[in-house]
Amino acid sequence: MHESKPERLQGHAIAAVDPDSIAAELGLRRGDLVLMLDGREIVDAFDFYLWQLEPQLILTVRTIDGELLEFDIEKDADEPLGLSFEQAMLDDCRSCHNRCVFCFIDQLPPGMRDTLYFKDDDLRMSFLSGNYVTLTNMTDSELDRLISHRLSPMNISVHTTNPKLRRLMMGNRKADQIMERLNRIAQAELLINAQIVLCPGLNDLDELERTLTDLTSLGAALNSVAIVPVGLTRFRQPNKLYQLRPVGPEEAAQLLQAVHRWQERLLSQSGRRVIYAADEFYLQAGWPLPEEAAYDGYPQLENGIGMATRTRTVILESLVVSTSSAAPDRSAWPKRLSAISQAKPADAILHATGRSFAPLLASLATEMAAKVPAELATVPIDNELFGTSITVTGLLTGQDLIRQLPESIDEMRRKGHQSIHLLIPANCLRADSDVMLDDTTLQNIADRLGLPVHVCKPDGSDWLPVLRHLTCEKGMSLDG
Repeated sequence: MHESKPERLQGHAIAAVDPDSIAAELGLRRGDLVLMLDGREIVDAFDFYLWQLEPQLILTVRTIDGELLEFDIEKDADEPLGLSFEQAMLDDCRSCHNRCVFCFIDQLPPGMRDTLYFKDDDLRMSFLSGNYVTLTNMTDSELDRLISHRLSPMNISVHTTNPKLRRLMMGNRKADQIMERLNRIAQAELLINAQIVLCPGLNDLDELERTLTDLTSLGAALNSVAIVPVGLTRFRQPNKLYQLRPVGPEEAAQLLQAVHRWQERLLSQSGRRVIYAADEFYLQAGWPLPEEAAYDGYPQLENGIGMATRTRTVILESLVVSTSSAAPDRSAWPKRLSAISQAKPADAILHATGRSFAPLLASLATEMAAKVPAELATVPIDNELFGTSITVTGLLTGQDLIRQLPESIDEMRRKGHQSIHLLIPANCLRADSDVMLDDTTLQNIADRLGLPVHVCKPDGSDWLPVLRHLTCEKGMSLDG
C-alpha cells in the first residue's frame, strides 16, 4: 500500500464491507471512495464486479479522511473484494430519448408517482432486471464496452428492422442502425432476446415478415423473439398521441398463423421454435393455449410468453401430487402475504384478476374447488384507470379492486358466507412491497372492503397451498 497521486475522480462510495473479505483486511470502511481499478476509471457496477475478479490488481481509494491510497492486491482468481456500494449500479440509469408511437408511459394519466414517468433505456438495467432496450440511446463505444463484458442474453426492443419504419415508430433518427448493432452482438457470440410490439397497420403483415426474416439471419445468436400486442390506454387522445388501434380477434388469429408457420420452419432447421406469440393473442383469437413443449423452456416467460400455459400446468400438476392438508412452508412465499393477520379460516375466497386471464383462472378454480373446503370465485376486474382495453392483471389498481369487488362480496354474504378472503397475484404489486400501481396498499384495500387480503405468486405455484392454508382451522399470522 502506498499513497497515490491526487485524483479528480469523484469515486464510488462504499456502503458496506464484508467482515471476512479482502476489503476488510485492507481496512476499508463505509464512506471510503473507490476511484479506480488498475488505473482504469470505473464507469459502472459491471466494470467493478468483473475487473475485481482478476488475481492481481491495483485498487485506488480515497478514504473518508481524505487520504489517497493505492492497494497492490494478489488474490485467488474470481475472488471478490467484498464491497457493496451506496449506488448499486455505480452510475445513473440511462434515460430514453425516443418518442415511440406505442410508448406506454406517454399514455399514463397525470398525477401518478414521479417514478412511473421515468423512461429508462439502459442495457445494463436490462441485464439486471430483464426489461428491453432499443439500443438507440447509447454510443458505439458504450455498446462495445458492454459486449466486452460478455453480457448475455441481451434483451432488445426491435419492433421492426425496416430502417425508415423504425425511425418513424421510435421517433429517433438513430433507430435505423438496429441490424448493424444486432450483427455486432451476434458476431461476439452473445445471445439476443428480441421483442416486437405489434401495432396494426404499421409493423404487421409484410413488415413483420421482413423483420422476422432479418432477425433469423442472425443464426444461433437469436435466442428468442417475443411478439406482444400494443397496449393502448384511454389517455392516448387526451395526450395527443399517434393514432393506433388495438389488435382485433381476426388480426390475432392471422398473427398466430404466421407465427406457427415460422415455428414449424425453425423447428425443422434448429430444433427450436425461436419465435413466440404473447398469451393475449391466443386468448383474444379464441385459440387453445399451446402445450409447455411449444415454448422451448420459456425463454421469455416474464414477457407474457407462455405464462398462461405455465400457470395451467403448475396448478394441474399440484392437484395431482397434492395429498396433504398441512399448512405450507412459508419460506418460499412472498415476504408479505396478508394485510390482516390471525383472520378466521375462509369459507369463501375471491380471486381478483384481469379480464384476459379470468376465463382460464375460472376453469382452474373449478379444478381446485374439490381440494379446498371453501367456495372459490374468480372475479374479473375492469381496468377503469387505464381503460377497459387494458386487460392484463399486472396493471390493475387498488382503486379498481375497491370499486368493483363489493358486488361480489355482497353476493357471497347473501349465500351465507361469514369469512370471505381476497386473493390477488403478486404482479399487481411493486416488487418486494404491498403497494399497488396507484399507491394503494393491501391494508387500504382490506380496510375499505372489510376482509383479509392475501397475495399469491402469479405463476400459480403456491395457489393450492395458500388456499388450503386460508381455509385450515388452525391459522397463523401471514405477515412477514
